[in-house]
This record gives sequence, structure tokens and C-alpha cells, in this order.
Amino acid sequence: MESYIQFFALKDNPFRITPDVDFFFMSSVHQEALGSLEFLLESEEGFAVIIGEPGTGKTITIRKFISQLPDNVEYAYILFPNLSPEEMFRAILEDFGIDIDDTATKNKLFSALREFLIKKKKEGKKIFIIIDEAQNLPVDTLEELRILSNLETDKEKLIQIILLGQPELENKLNSDALRQLKQRITVMSRLNNLTENELIDYINYRLAKAGNSTIRITNSAYKEIFKYTHGNLRQINQIMERALMAAFVKNKHGIDKEDIIEATISLGMSKKGDRKSVYFVLVLTAVLTVSILSAYYFLKKPSEPVKKIEKKSALEKVYVIPNRLNVRLNPDKNSEIVYVLKKGDSLEVLKKEGNWYKIRYKNITGWVNKNFTGPQNE
Repeated sequence: MESYIQFFALKDNPFRITPDVDFFFMSSVHQEALGSLEFLLESEEGFAVIIGEPGTGKTITIRKFISQLPDNVEYAYILFPNLSPEEMFRAILEDFGIDIDDTATKNKLFSALREFLIKKKKEGKKIFIIIDEAQNLPVDTLEELRILSNLETDKEKLIQIILLGQPELENKLNSDALRQLKQRITVMSRLNNLTENELIDYINYRLAKAGNSTIRITNSAYKEIFKYTHGNLRQINQIMERALMAAFVKNKHGIDKEDIIEATISLGMSKKGDRKSVYFVLVLTAVLTVSILSAYYFLKKPSEPVKKIEKKSALEKVYVIPNRLNVRLNPDKNSEIVYVLKKGDSLEVLKKEGNWYKIRYKNITGWVNKNFTGPQNE
């Protein structure tokens, strides 16, 4: 079955939800945030903070920044950071590939990190710690990060820290308990939703990047998208993907207001009084499922073999040894973190590659450093 990707002569999915730096759109606020991070890179300032509501582009902005880092920069990228100070130090050390005994105290962890930073500074390296969803950090962990940022030589700091979070992070930083940390923040950026004109430019930019800038979208369709999303990037992507599907089902190569309304209905975003077609929504949902599968195989590289499903009974099992262990997208310590495991979690080993295991944990698949796993009795 033909997919909507093929139908619209696209080379890629222009409105996927996952952050893709190739589709990074330089709105005024995103340009300002990226510029602030670049200033931090060139300076010796200790802390930068980026605040934004969900869906405003915090993660894609930081990944765009990371994609441009020079070779003399190394970083730890921490997700799911509801961590105690000790767990945070362990997560950072593990991200840098440093093996630490599971019984090490917080002071030992801090000392190991300091030695690592001094070594890297002597090598001419610049070190960043990047923490996404930082509003989840406990106050005492944020305070430990402030103390960590104090590490410096006679001339320059050993580490720079970037915090990304929702507005709750700013509220936390304004508390009396963190007043000293707030004084250290020299770069503060806020990401807002797109304006209506930026929304139009964003949609056209994404379509052009995906290989087709000729898809006609009516003015009323743009206005309808803005009415529902108020310029939120994530919601724009969701609506536009469904709208393309709606047009595909009707065998037409343009998007109008009716397609947007039908997209919002299928997403459960429609407001009372909108015109509804239950039959169309059911058809759209079914075709969406089939088309996404078709698009996946259409876009796959020809050289990529089809992955075989391995029988669970034949898989080796290992267990997580440290308190926290990052699951990465690829077998590389700088690869994207897709999940964080806890001590004792049982993992199925799907593949071995050097010091890495490809594992499955529940419905999560990714790569972990095998040195941090072992038999159940460890």
C-alpha cells in the first residue's frame, strides 16, 4: 500500500515528533537560545539555563548545539534526572565512561570527577554537563551542582553546566534554598511558542527539508492550526502529520481547513462545536497505522537487514550492577540516552559488540556498557 510519504513525493517524514537537528527551525527565540549557548561555549561562565513549556523545542535546541560542538569539547548528557546527589555523580561519571566501585561514597565520587576534570583540562578539553528536564532535580542535587561548578584552576573553570527545564525549574531556582545557585547563572533563555507568521514559515520549512515545498496549504488551514496549537512545535507536528494523512485518504495534494479539523478530531484536540465525522476518523486512524508501517519500509536504507525476532528463551540474561545505568541508542558513550535503568534490573542480551550489549528491558531496546552488568548474584 502506498504511504502518504510516497503520495506527497517526500523523502522523509517532515513532522516526526522525535527531535531531528536536520529539521531545526531557527525562529527568533530559538536563535537567541542557541546564541546564548554558543556564548557559553566561548566564555568561562559556569551556568546556563533554558526554560520552556513542553513542546517548545528545548531538546532539539540543545541537540543542535551539541551537533556543532568542536572536537575539544566533551559532555555528559543526563535525562530523567530525579536523582540524589550521589546518583547524579554516578550518572555523570558513567556518561564519561568512568568505572566506579558501587560502594564508593559521595566524597569518593566527587573526587573521581574532579580528577577527571583536571586531566581533561590539561589535555586542552572543555567539559559540559547537560541536564534535560532539570525541573525534576531535587534541591539538594541542584546545590551539589553549584558546588561542582566551583571547581576551577587559577585561570579558568573546570566545568560548565547547562540546565533545561519547564517553568517549574525557574520557580525552584527562585527559592531561598537555591539563591546562591541563581547568582551563578549568567545565561538564561526562555523558549516560547511560534508566532502565527513563524508557524507558517516553520511548516513550509519542514516540508521543503523533507523534499516537497509545493504542497498547497490554505490560509484558513494555517489559522486553524494556530488556533489549536498557539504555535507549540510538538502540537504543530502532530496536527500536520494527521492532516497530510487526511489529504492522502481523500487523494488530494493540498491541505485545507477541513483536513486540519479532521486531524484535531483524530488527536482528541477538537473543541465542542467542531464538525465531526466519526466514520472518517476511524478510517484515518486505520490508514495512518498502515501508512506509517509502509513509510518505514519505504524510507529504510536498502542495505539495512530486517531484524529477526529472537526467542526469549534463547537470550542471555544479565543484571544492572550500579545504581543507575544509561541505555543508549547506539553503542557509543556519546550516543543519545533512551532510558535509565536501576540496580538489579534484568536485561536480555540481544547482541554483543565490543564492550557493549544490545539489550531489551520490558519494551525498551538499546545499548549498555557490558562492564556495568553481571550475573544476578553480583
